Amino acid sequence: MPYAIDEAMATALVTLYSRLVQRSPEPVKVALQRLLDEEHARRGVPDATGALNPLALTQGTLLKEEFDLSTHAHHSGWTVGALIADVKGMIHVNARHGFPAGDAMLRAVVESLRAQFPGAKVVRLQGDNFAVLLVPTSGLAVTEGLREPTRSRLAADARAALPAGAEAPDFTLALLELTIEQPTHWQVLGPLVWGELERAYTLERMGNAGGLQHRRLQLGGFVPGRSEP
Repeated sequence: MPYAIDEAMATALVTLYSRLVQRSPEPVKVALQRLLDEEHARRGVPDATGALNPLALTQGTLLKEEFDLSTHAHHSGWTVGALIADVKGMIHVNARHGFPAGDAMLRAVVESLRAQFPGAKVVRLQGDNFAVLLVPTSGLAVTEGLREPTRSRLAADARAALPAGAEAPDFTLALLELTIEQPTHWQVLGPLVWGELERAYTLERMGNAGGLQHRRLQLGGFVPGRSEP
């Protein structure tokens, strides 16, 4: 039986997404769809590229199983590797070949990453920026040696998805090994991982990464630089 939305709820929905619905002839419907899309994203429903939304990482349960299955086996900390791949010049790809071709290329990028790193989680950080999480249960580890083979295959797979004769795009690739010491529960992992992914990509883009980045975060209440009482 259909559920009717009363005026108060309709107003709340429109207010929640005021900028999104301001020019829509059906603002309540648009707001409801956005709410549904966000919930699907939190639950790990892939988007049109086949990648996961960041909400699955920061607000969802993407890393819950990883925490449950691997935390007790990693006494020196919970470690995840990551490879962040950003398509260079995506705006030019869309301008030259059209948005459908650009969308097909992004799907090919995600499929290429999934094929190269089976068991990893592919998250879409931004429109054309993807992170491959080499989670503990994947059995994969990040090394500097992954950079050029990954770049070469991404370029080949992306070119194959574009019209004949199209030039393959280049990629900015950042590599990160992140260890979180004494995580108290799985809910803290997602936001921390997301923040470190953004940090690693920014350093790579600015030319300050210096290769594979290593980060270790202490969550046990220890303040660096201060001695024990």
